[in-house]
Amino acid sequence: MRVALLVGLLLVASTGCATAPSIRVTVEGTGTTDQLTYLFPGEQERTLRNPDMPFERLGTNEGRVVVRLEGVHGELTCKIIVNGRQVKTATSNTGAALTCDHAMAA
Repeated sequence: MRVALLVGLLLVASTGCATAPSIRVTVEGTGTTDQLTYLFPGEQERTLRNPDMPFERLGTNEGRVVVRLEGVHGELTCKIIVNGRQVKTATSNTGAALTCDHAMAA
């Protein structure tokens, strides 16, 4: 009985019962931004005016992740981190718009 249970558990583990990814979006630095827009898969796009820094949000659905800053003053860096691995980073210190964008297989 124990052997059958162990074999069953091993089969379930090896058939790709995937868990949802852990997605973290951060914006940090010494600057500020007039507007920050972010989008996680399966959620509505959200826009914040004059958000506090540092900024961080978490998500779990596979798909396209985007964070966009407009009206950057000073230096800011955006990062997208999936399952503890940084997959995208961008820095602005010119006042230009700043975007981090990463697509995962859905």
